[in-house]
Amino acid sequence: LMERAAQRCFAWLMASYPEQKDYTILCGKGNNGGDGLAIARLLAHQGKEIVVYVLEFGHLGTPDFQLNLSRLHQYPQVTVRFIQQPDQIPTLNSSALVIDALYGSGLNRGLEGLSALLVETLNESGCICIAIDLPSGLFADHSSLSYPVVKATHTLCLQGYKLAMMMPENDIFLGQVHLLNIGLHQGFYTYCDTPLHLQLLDDIKPLSPTRSRSAHKGNFGHALLVCGSLGKMGAAVLAARGCLRSGVGLLTCQVPSQGTSIMQTAVPEAMCSIDTLPDIISEWPADLSRFQSLGIGPGIGTDPRTVLALQTLLTSFSKPLVLDADALNILATHRHLLDLLPAHAILTPHPKEFARLFG
Repeated sequence: LMERAAQRCFAWLMASYPEQKDYTILCGKGNNGGDGLAIARLLAHQGKEIVVYVLEFGHLGTPDFQLNLSRLHQYPQVTVRFIQQPDQIPTLNSSALVIDALYGSGLNRGLEGLSALLVETLNESGCICIAIDLPSGLFADHSSLSYPVVKATHTLCLQGYKLAMMMPENDIFLGQVHLLNIGLHQGFYTYCDTPLHLQLLDDIKPLSPTRSRSAHKGNFGHALLVCGSLGKMGAAVLAARGCLRSGVGLLTCQVPSQGTSIMQTAVPEAMCSIDTLPDIISEWPADLSRFQSLGIGPGIGTDPRTVLALQTLLTSFSKPLVLDADALNILATHRHLLDLLPAHAILTPHPKEFARLFG
């Protein structure tokens, strides 16, 4: 398995950096380090000049690490050096290409001491860094923000994405992520016990209903979008376009009277229900029964009259409801309104809105 992983990484390196003549490889003494040593051997066999730095942990390393270290001895163009103290950490210049094989997905504690110093030196160098499986110092399944982590240019992810790669705070460490298939048997996944599932486009496509060639806009529902206020009609326009793009047949936008011309010019497909006030939302269409769903929030502001209107709406509309943006900010500051949310209401907060709502 380690050999297959090394071969996939080697093939990627040859395709991505065909003119590169020399490599610096930083290895730990676990299986991630074994991957790095196997890659070093394949590069040396291709005639590349290799310098390997092994970070000493005070033990011999895993059996696979030891095996791949012994195999390097037959390649005179490979130099192996051991880092046991700070003055043995190499000076890296910005033109170097460094392979990070210090720590992999099995890391269970933050980097300290010599490991942390080596990672900080690597990050400060500005060199091209290729991380194997995960940037060293990054935990596979939770945040590593309080510890040093390699800031990779590319991450060669082996077989499957790690949960850490789905966390936005880790983007600064991952660089470009490349998923490499190392040939794990598909049956292996049936034995993995996890509550997590990554939804990809191919998973979602079958959920989209097929539309008849003779269908028309009346077949796909009528939505009401409550949006906009003075200075925030851009949010209303973007929300209206998104609603139409999602597949709704008919769209009515409740907008302040001064926002009508903006909406009808920018989104001619949408109809407008015009508020009696010029610059805020203060009311809804009289007949809500003609709408199959409702979205509220983009750009509506938090004026007290808008708050009162939202309270009225929540007591009179029981169909599918989506609350976003300023509707969530209103809920956060008028928490009694949370009790009025109908069953299955959908809230779409970004992180700061979520924090205001739930602490």
